[in-house]
Amino acid sequence: MLGINHNSSLDMILHVFGYVLILGWALLATFHILGLFYGLYKFHRKPLHSNLKELPGVSIIKPLTGIDTNLYENLKTFFNLQYPRYEILFCVQEHDNELIDLLERLREQYPHVESQLFIGSLKLFSGDKSSKNAAMDIRNPKIFNMLPAYEKAQYPYILISDSGLMMQENTLYDMVTCMTDTVGLVHQMPFTCDRKGFAASVEKVYFGTQHARMYMTINLIGINCVTGMSCLIRKECIDRVGGLRAFGHYIAEDYYIAYEVAKQGWKLRVASTPAQQNSGEYSVSTWTDRMIRWCKLRMRLSPLAYLEPLQECFSSAILAGVVTNYLFEWNALVVAACHILIWFILDYLMLRITQGGALPFSKFEFAIAWLVREFSSFYIYFKAFTGSSTVKWRGKEYRLGSGTRAEELFASPLPPPAPSLLVESSLSSMSSSSSSSSTSSSSSSSPSSNSITPVAGPHILSSSLSMKQPSQLV
Repeated sequence: MLGINHNSSLDMILHVFGYVLILGWALLATFHILGLFYGLYKFHRKPLHSNLKELPGVSIIKPLTGIDTNLYENLKTFFNLQYPRYEILFCVQEHDNELIDLLERLREQYPHVESQLFIGSLKLFSGDKSSKNAAMDIRNPKIFNMLPAYEKAQYPYILISDSGLMMQENTLYDMVTCMTDTVGLVHQMPFTCDRKGFAASVEKVYFGTQHARMYMTINLIGINCVTGMSCLIRKECIDRVGGLRAFGHYIAEDYYIAYEVAKQGWKLRVASTPAQQNSGEYSVSTWTDRMIRWCKLRMRLSPLAYLEPLQECFSSAILAGVVTNYLFEWNALVVAACHILIWFILDYLMLRITQGGALPFSKFEFAIAWLVREFSSFYIYFKAFTGSSTVKWRGKEYRLGSGTRAEELFASPLPPPAPSLLVESSLSSMSSSSSSSSTSSSSSSSPSSNSITPVAGPHILSSSLSMKQPSQLV
């Protein structure tokens, strides 16, 4: 065939290579099946019931870096969780009056939910020289933003939850019930809420098909595959390695947190509900840039990332057609077409399993979004493989080193320590005309008032607003 002598050594090499590709093809099929069944098991089994009074308290850390149209509704869901004891620790990266006002309105609306607000970061520049050097060595802005909340967290479990997520009422309960005696970290698989627009459809198709399939299968096998947008962690595990500061060198802090938890002998578990991303700002280009950044991070974590293009639908279909034609003289076009059709059907089933109900778009819209996702993957791989080693994240640009160790580019010199400022809670019963001294006196004398603790900050200001009302089931 094709003028090749089948008795030659080249033909033998081609045959061996062909059978290796057939084995890889079978592995992809296995990933599809395992992902489907594990997703069906995780997302559709009946939840376990526990005594609410016996559940441990949870400190929810919410790092915030700006505001979008859905932020208020997203944060509102965290005040309505069906869980007995939890606190919400808001971390505002920089002083933002609009964002602070939004948070104060929420806290005023839900005074019975215990919460605190941190603006800036810890008083990192008011301590000794070693503390200053440790703070300046933190490259990950998310870790830097969460430090004061982590230090003030009062409960044994911490939930790190990104700003763009919304929560169902029973999600925290479900995550805690997954935290058995042998489990140290419970993470949610990323997914998306139902939103309008084609970009939202592309995102949902990606997170509900290719990403869901790989995420669920890899976690079933037992490989570290944790996305840090929603992680419930035993605080003692992080404390043993020096707290969140220990992960400040890396952009992929979620991977290393999970690695340290597993290293201590704890198990990692996927939660029974996916994480509902509900950002108000989304587009195909934004999603593409995000995927390029994620791919660059995977490249720094494992060389296997360079093989990812081969596990996409159309590349594997072409390889399957060529290989089966060479080995078995099957019709390459028929094999490739059957491969794509079966893949398409399995992806649709995976999306329906992850969605847990009716999709917000028709089957035709799914097909278009699926095609866009599949073909755009090659552009994403090309940009990630051939582009620079820099990534843009949270408004800053970083150069990635080995293991996603980060170096901030164009970093401006840090300003001198900012003065301690007080940000008065919107729940205060004091009038705006009261003097600062009378405000301090009232706060200390009235048990129902919010206590206000000043914290010096490294940039503009840093403050902590503490609400002392006891939490309760809402």
